[in-house]
Amino acid sequence: MADVAATLRQARAELCEHGPPAGREWCEAWTGAVDDGLVQLWRSLELLGRLTVVAVGGYGRRELCPGSDIDVLLLHDRVSHEDLEGAVRAVVYPLWDAGLKVGHAVRDRRQAVSIALDDVEVTTALLDARVVAGDPQLLHDARSTVISKLRRRPASFLEALQRADAERRARVGDAAEVLEPDLKRGAGTLRDVQSLRWAAAALLGEAALDPLVSARYIGAPDRSRLARAYETLLAARVALHLEAEHPLDQLRLDLQPRVADRLGYDPGGTGGADALLHDVFLAARTIDHIHLRAWTVLRADALRGRRFRRTSEQRVGPFGIVDGVLRVEEPAIHDDPTMPIQLLEVLAAEGAVLDRTTAARLARNVEGAEPFVWTTASRDAFLRVLWRGDVALAPLAEFDDVGLLTHLLPEWAALRGRPQRNPFHRFSLDRHALHASADLAELVRHEAWATATLGAVEDRDGLMLGVLLHDVGKAHGEPHSETGVPVARGIVERLGYGPRTADFVATLVRHHLLLPDVATRRDLAEPGLVESVAETVGDAQTLAALHLLAAADGTATGPTAWTHWKATLVRQLVLKVRTVLETSHPDLNADTAERTAVEAQELAPGLGVPEDVIREHLTLLPIRYAAAVTPRAAIRHAAMAATPLDATQIRTRVTPGADGAEYDELDVVARDRTGLFARVVGVLAIHDGSVLGAHAFTRRDGVAVDTFTVACPRDDRSAWWAAVEGDLGEAAAGRVALRARIDAKAARQRARSRPAPDVETRVGVYADESGRTTVVEVHAPDQPGLLFRIASAFAELSLDIVFARITTLGPQAVDVFGVRDAAGEPLDDDHGAEVILALEAVLN
Repeated sequence: MADVAATLRQARAELCEHGPPAGREWCEAWTGAVDDGLVQLWRSLELLGRLTVVAVGGYGRRELCPGSDIDVLLLHDRVSHEDLEGAVRAVVYPLWDAGLKVGHAVRDRRQAVSIALDDVEVTTALLDARVVAGDPQLLHDARSTVISKLRRRPASFLEALQRADAERRARVGDAAEVLEPDLKRGAGTLRDVQSLRWAAAALLGEAALDPLVSARYIGAPDRSRLARAYETLLAARVALHLEAEHPLDQLRLDLQPRVADRLGYDPGGTGGADALLHDVFLAARTIDHIHLRAWTVLRADALRGRRFRRTSEQRVGPFGIVDGVLRVEEPAIHDDPTMPIQLLEVLAAEGAVLDRTTAARLARNVEGAEPFVWTTASRDAFLRVLWRGDVALAPLAEFDDVGLLTHLLPEWAALRGRPQRNPFHRFSLDRHALHASADLAELVRHEAWATATLGAVEDRDGLMLGVLLHDVGKAHGEPHSETGVPVARGIVERLGYGPRTADFVATLVRHHLLLPDVATRRDLAEPGLVESVAETVGDAQTLAALHLLAAADGTATGPTAWTHWKATLVRQLVLKVRTVLETSHPDLNADTAERTAVEAQELAPGLGVPEDVIREHLTLLPIRYAAAVTPRAAIRHAAMAATPLDATQIRTRVTPGADGAEYDELDVVARDRTGLFARVVGVLAIHDGSVLGAHAFTRRDGVAVDTFTVACPRDDRSAWWAAVEGDLGEAAAGRVALRARIDAKAARQRARSRPAPDVETRVGVYADESGRTTVVEVHAPDQPGLLFRIASAFAELSLDIVFARITTLGPQAVDVFGVRDAAGEPLDDDHGAEVILALEAVLN
């Protein structure tokens, strides 16, 4: 038996090194090698006539990928327990010795049937089973019995399959649009095709796709499309297993270039990974739509009984709907130019899917046709569908599948299935745009602030189109906020809108990054910054629209792109810009710093702080301090600094975030000294806290007043903060080896985390518009202690950190700092060059 194990090890190694191209041929070669080994092992048994070795699951389908489990069933006829134990040792142990992952079960025919009927996974495994060695009659009898019983109650089996499908789809996402698709379990992947085969067994008696064609659940052209899409995903899965250190089915960003090279996409080039993802997306969309259309009818037939089914058709104009499947009358497809928009509205209203014949006819009809001619009525109907929010996503995806979306908007072809190989984007480019428009509608429907903000937008069609088209420039080169303007303007004009709406949409596309970029990369307390943003925005309607666009875009991008903290920063910026634009309310235009100072002095006595203490505190600080903090924060700081501080003493106070906020505010007051900022962020790093932002000020009497916005890693915030504050005191006194602890934490994380996709490392240094501060922008792979290392490099160069904005986008950190030299001045060119040198050394 050792010979079999050695042979299998050698066969697998040779296939991995010199085997056929990744795909079905590779799977069949490996399946054949395993079959040969099992036949040899079976022949060594004394139970030849009473034990059958059965391949189940993917092994049964002859689809063994390099990392697949070898799933076998030892099917027997009244064999003793002792003999079965010996058979398992003889058949299974050598596979383990060969280093293979083996899933095995031992059952007699009756057990196989009874267990299968109670467990959907066992049932589906048996439906894909085939005999490797032994008596085929044992398997035939068991499977025939199972299929016979399934056919008597197909509805319950399909319901169980549907629940399992829904659970896995919800768990791993939609492979047709997510940037790291699961090739086996995602929506629109291999498992969906297998589910159709299993459903065919319950209704038609055979686990295969061809019976579904004969029974008209799937059209012959769709059968061919399904086969091509399946082979695309199977080849990608084999290549992924060959390239990954450990078997996995998620096509991770860091592995995509290697998988693309393995499959022959532009070897050594930069576009191979994008081409691979594009093909995976389109294959998954094909499977998803064919599966959905067939499954809807399969399930209806299973519920009603295929032979005795009585159907009643619901008529909606030229459309007929039966069991959620929509059919278009043949003449309407060719003769009615308004049909596509009517169809879109009905699909959205009824939650229906296209009949397979209708889908095929629509696809043929738009192939090579002239672009759709828009009317005011069709344009208004299209916008009504977009404003339905999430409900619009399914019908728009149906339109995408049959080519109607690019018929309506020819420019959409450049976006379709286009990857965004970006660590914080969730979706392909076209799906991101659709999700953003849906998120806009959902926001204004469910979020009070968004509903109120929408009230300031007069041109709501322009707003929705601006959201839908904000990223069209990505298909035409960077900067996409500029390249997208003529494309978006052309679409809006072809829809029949006038210059006013076209200009409005162009403005939204051009400035869709303005608010989030300024809010997360600039110091809002800097004089002139808010006025500059207000001048760019121009009016209250555009400001409101850009705010809603930023929220919809961020929400559709992903959870790391639109956090509670980022939403708060954008909202703060919008409020400040609005005060500049609201010229009809002069009281609102009073200086922010002055308002904070006045309100702080009014509130201080009621909070136990003498008015003269807060007044003195404010006079010792630059004016930008009062512009950056709230009145209550100023009062807290004044109280903390009211009594003298020792040289190494540090005073801290934690203020919980507002309702729903996942962050708290940490106030730190101490004697100003080099490296104080670095010590604070170092202590937070060793406790796994994430700094989101910071402001640092030094009073004229040498007292440092720093405020940190911190995301806590645990629910028990009080206990966590107690530990942090204790270590802050120790670190301030120089009794904590911060660098050593952080290095050790980083090493542990590297050892247990997956390889990150390539993240560009770069440092930019440029002057702030106000001329008072130098801005340092750092892009680098995220890692424990990164902020500590950067702050330590600043301390080495005697720089004062004025503000910090810390953003983590997946594996990428984008950190922005405002710094000044020891004299409180912006950096000159030589000093800036030294900053770049120091940070590049730290980051590399």
